[in-house]
Amino acid sequence: MSRFRIKNQTIREFLAELLGTFTLTCVGCSGGAYMTVAKEGGISHAVGPWIWGMGLTAAIYVCGGVSGGHVNPAVTLGMASVGKLPWRKVIHYFLGQYIGAFLAAVVTYCVYREAILNTFDHKLLTTGPNATAGIFGTFPAAGITTLTTVIDQIVAVGFFLLLINAITDEKNMACPKGLVPIAIGMTDLGLLVFAFGYNCGGPINPARDFSPRLFSAMAGWGTEVFSVNNYGYFWVPFVGCHIGGIVGCWIYKLFIENHWPDESYDFPNSNESENYNVSSKNIAVNSIEPI
Repeated sequence: MSRFRIKNQTIREFLAELLGTFTLTCVGCSGGAYMTVAKEGGISHAVGPWIWGMGLTAAIYVCGGVSGGHVNPAVTLGMASVGKLPWRKVIHYFLGQYIGAFLAAVVTYCVYREAILNTFDHKLLTTGPNATAGIFGTFPAAGITTLTTVIDQIVAVGFFLLLINAITDEKNMACPKGLVPIAIGMTDLGLLVFAFGYNCGGPINPARDFSPRLFSAMAGWGTEVFSVNNYGYFWVPFVGCHIGGIVGCWIYKLFIENHWPDESYDFPNSNESENYNVSSKNIAVNSIEPI
């Protein structure tokens, strides 16, 4: 197999983000399909965030060592805006993420097609009690305005990137590398879907929402998946999430990351230097020893 080994870093990152986003979206959409065809009802509000959280954990384990495991255009754009990712990499990261999410929707549909059609009398509906388009894309709750959904996603994704930056900041709590996917997936995405899931289902990821939505329009649900709320929602996970990604990264940088003392920092008095060194040692010890 060595003759087929790809050495070009750009292609390797593209493939990594494609497979990682595929993993996240296929697990998440398939979990949603299961709950929909099984008509689990209210339990989906409790189970859904865990499915997406564990899916993100799995996705980062799949590709994190190659590309950093962004699997989300909002993460890529936010990290690039604060200099943690070269701007030249944004395009192939985006391509991998959107293509991976589209392929994931295709696979989910192939797996659950018969169950969806048999359960709902061969009707593919976007709205109403028998709607199934929500397997692929998110939709606003009744009575929620476009402005509210935009604010919702800016705030939710802002928190998402704030927490990602904190978890991956080695000068902060020094989360062990092997636990980063769990920390991001379970305490970050899972937590945020619980906290911000009502208004529009907590998309948080433009690729995870737009690509499956596009596939659902092609697979039989039609253009209604875009025209809901008089075309006032489908673009929200795209615009709001990207803005939130930038905002979250900059908030962490301006409030926390920019103020870490350099190792060569000349403390104005010896007591402050001793206190900082002791504090740093305590953080390191607490981060690796069981409580």
